[in-house]
Amino acid sequence: MNALAVPSVVNTPVNGPNPEHIKRLQAYIQSQNIAESLDKTLLDEIGMRVKKEYDIDVTSRADWKTKSEEAMDLAMQIAKEKSFPWPKAANVIYPLVTTAATQFAARAYPAIVNGRSIVKGVVVGGDDGTPAIDPQTGQPAMQQGPNGQPMPVWATPPGAKRQRADGIGEHMSWQLLDEQPEWEPETDQLLHLLPIIGTVFRKSYFDPGKGRNVSVMVSALKCVVNYHAKSMETAPRITEEFELYPWEITEKERAGLYLVPEQPYGEPENSEGDKDKPHEFLEQHRYWDLDGDNYPEPYIVTIHKRSEKVVRIVARYDEESVHFSRIKHKIAKIDPIHYYTKYDFIPNPDGGVYSLGFGQLLRPINESINTVLNQLLDAGTLQNAGGGFIGKGLSMNAGAIRFGLGEWKTVNTSGGALKDSLVPFPAAGPSAVLFELLGFLVEAGKEIAAIKDVLAGDQQNANVPATTTLALIEQGLKVFTAIYKRVHRALKSELNKLYRLNRVYGDDASQYKVGDTWKVILKQDYILGAGVEPVSDPTMVSDMQRMGRAQFLLGFRQDPNCNGVEILERAFKAADIDQIEKIIVQQSPPNPVVAIKGMELDIKDKEAVASMGLKKAQEVQAYSAAIKNLADADATVGDQHIQWLDQNLRIWEAQFEAATQPTKGADGTQQPGGPGPAPPNLPHPATIPGGAAPSSDDLMAKADPDGNGRVSPSAGFAATQGQ
Repeated sequence: MNALAVPSVVNTPVNGPNPEHIKRLQAYIQSQNIAESLDKTLLDEIGMRVKKEYDIDVTSRADWKTKSEEAMDLAMQIAKEKSFPWPKAANVIYPLVTTAATQFAARAYPAIVNGRSIVKGVVVGGDDGTPAIDPQTGQPAMQQGPNGQPMPVWATPPGAKRQRADGIGEHMSWQLLDEQPEWEPETDQLLHLLPIIGTVFRKSYFDPGKGRNVSVMVSALKCVVNYHAKSMETAPRITEEFELYPWEITEKERAGLYLVPEQPYGEPENSEGDKDKPHEFLEQHRYWDLDGDNYPEPYIVTIHKRSEKVVRIVARYDEESVHFSRIKHKIAKIDPIHYYTKYDFIPNPDGGVYSLGFGQLLRPINESINTVLNQLLDAGTLQNAGGGFIGKGLSMNAGAIRFGLGEWKTVNTSGGALKDSLVPFPAAGPSAVLFELLGFLVEAGKEIAAIKDVLAGDQQNANVPATTTLALIEQGLKVFTAIYKRVHRALKSELNKLYRLNRVYGDDASQYKVGDTWKVILKQDYILGAGVEPVSDPTMVSDMQRMGRAQFLLGFRQDPNCNGVEILERAFKAADIDQIEKIIVQQSPPNPVVAIKGMELDIKDKEAVASMGLKKAQEVQAYSAAIKNLADADATVGDQHIQWLDQNLRIWEAQFEAATQPTKGADGTQQPGGPGPAPPNLPHPATIPGGAAPSSDDLMAKADPDGNGRVSPSAGFAATQGQ
């Protein structure tokens, strides 16, 4: 399919779209009021059909509108005077819906509008840059870098997408907070109205008179959609009810935006002589076949509600929206431009296009609470006020008697007769059962609205551990988090509508302010960009949640695998600290020459370490071989040494026995033991050839240095080795 464009001269209805058809659509797109080119009969038909189908849509949502209006009365504490059980009886409205709506807005508003950052740009795809191509070689172009090494020439430098997205986010945040002064206060109003009736609309468009984008809140009570429509995008009609004062109508007529009626509109309904009362108009976003090709195009038709006269028609499509079929050479599809963003609270279980709010969900319980509470008050009033019967025999001759404070009345009867003639009306007073029922209903309502005491900031028990309180808050916020995600999704849709307006109607170069610095954003940035999304996190809706995550991240600040500066920035943002850039010292980018030199030194250090390691391994191998040779030699000498010691010990044993056994001398008398056999001439295995063998005493002294008589072969071997 081809988008709408003026065909070349060679194009004919045979091989392309009809040029006259294209020119007609382009004229509709560029016209500020198509109704000027239409005949009166067609305009009357359009006006009557717009009003008739508007009435159909109003009827389809009548039940929802009634419940929503009652919910608004509950939230706004609007009480109607009662006549039962007596005139002006108690009529207190318990603020269940009011509290639920206020607490929702109190949590959601700072989560969406948190500081100056509301919008952030989206990066789609890689952001590593695109190198320029050398036309001669067809390869990436290269240039000499600061260190003399070749580096690529970038057609799109790395990080360009991120830089563009950051600029778009800053610009759109400035637009919402500064250029569009109505956006923030109406966002606050939207978040208070949404939990009451369940649906609120936001209308986004470019206002030529103001020369900027406009995004205004539209109450669901004023925006009529057929209740059974599947979605806002597929709804056949969307009608907005609005009012204009007589002078505003005149301004639009003189500006050429509205048709001048043949007959004056007259006074509005129920004007009661007020000539300045505003007139009601209907702006209907619908489809109508104006080009006569049996395919309805999307338009915006505005009529005066009472007279049903068309005052304006504009196209709800642009040249990018129209697609032609290559085969049939006719319009295949027209993508309508959507102006309205629907904010949902709780999806409607019956599938209706309008969602539910606390007003519809809590209304039955809230009304029951009101009934029980007022019955308790009326019972107390009846008991305190008193009243009863006066016997006929007692004549007061004064009619009804009213007492002032501390006043006594004189009666013409005795005390006993007076007491017997007065019968008080039985009034039991407030019921304890009703009081318990009241507490049960209030708790049930709080369960639905998720407004428990701990979420409202009231702690019942001061000794509850912090972890328990946090767990209660997390559990209590489950319902709220689901609702907030829907709000976040709708806000993203609204921001993308505003993004499109900047891309279509924005100046080639627009200035915006960040802090004290003025910056420039180009229209081309929006053309090349990939869209936007809210800065707010749909999963975090309380300060405790943010600080808990920040505390978790701070535990990884010193981890070499984590970015410590980024962790600090997130922690400061979670604590809502302003001007973070003045707190965190920004590290300057590394000098490429120094970085390359450092890499070279690092490579040399690694080579030196590897060389030292090789030498060390060689030394260890040589030491291992020497130790093995010594061990082999020690084993041989050790065996010989043990054999030599064994022989000497036997000789010493024989000498000891000889010395201790007495002998007979020549004269026949007993004599002390003799010296025993002489030791053999056994050379020590460690004797150096041509040298002297160590003496036994020396060997024993070295083998048993402690003198405890314990000699080990290894010690003896060590003694011989020391010679």
